[in-house]
Amino acid sequence: MTATAHTNIALIKYWGKKDSFLNLPTTSSLSLTLDRFYTTTSVTPTDAGTDTFVLNNQVSDATRVHTFLNILRTQLGDFPALHVSSDNHVPTSAGLASSASAFAALTGAVVTHLGLDLPNETLSRLARRGSGSASRSFFGHFAVWHEGVDDDSSFAESLQAPDMPIALIVAEVSGQSKKVGSSEGMMRAMTSPNYDDWIKQSANQFDDMTAAVANADIEKIGAIAEKNALAMHTLNLTATRQPFTYFTDETQLILSLIKDMRRQGILAYATLDAGPNVKIVTTITQAPEIVALLHDHLPQLKLDVAHSGPGITYD
Repeated sequence: MTATAHTNIALIKYWGKKDSFLNLPTTSSLSLTLDRFYTTTSVTPTDAGTDTFVLNNQVSDATRVHTFLNILRTQLGDFPALHVSSDNHVPTSAGLASSASAFAALTGAVVTHLGLDLPNETLSRLARRGSGSASRSFFGHFAVWHEGVDDDSSFAESLQAPDMPIALIVAEVSGQSKKVGSSEGMMRAMTSPNYDDWIKQSANQFDDMTAAVANADIEKIGAIAEKNALAMHTLNLTATRQPFTYFTDETQLILSLIKDMRRQGILAYATLDAGPNVKIVTTITQAPEIVALLHDHLPQLKLDVAHSGPGITYD
């Protein structure tokens, strides 16, 4: 059985866990699913005696996949070893949520392979154990992941939203692995003296973002997303245990250029996840102008334009 899941970009971020074993976040989050980036995963029985994993046609370390499949075995009932084959169309470990589409697709493929008919909300709860952001990749357009208080109440669901001409430009500053992994980064950020205030601010921004999405107000969506993301990255800098930043000089230059664009009347707002890459919230009509302006200053910068994407699909 084969499943395809698209990655998502959190416009209201998840950055911290109140339960690392269950992957329960400290805040609820809200995301946009992207058409441009996705993972296609197939699962088949294997006689190897243990789970095996091929990523982009290369035999890969199956440790993380095997650990997650064992979690599914405890949740769904034991099942034999599987061969997992994935084609990942997302730059890995560079802050573009490759694990979101990967674990969503894997969860969907396994559950369908087992002949189970489970709603996406339940699949999101299962996938959360592999990668928190994977919970949101089962849903097209906009989705919310409720922080919850336990395993059952921490799940994602579709956020009913009107169609809108929203676009997201991905400026890939680096395709290299992050120097600080997401889990480690979250643990450090939670030592910031500003962390509790960030949680409260995030809850208010979540409500404001939900209203902006309902009103298809792309400018307000972008403004709230930028404020939320920059506050998240400030936590990294103010951590009392090993403060750090994902930003590079190129990241800072792009953020400065985005501010200049707004002064010119262009709708452009930044959001950044764990990594140096910058995502720019804008409209479909203004995206080409932004791409041209960025290339004027950074001719070698890799840029992709993504739009609202679909939920999980099966073959």
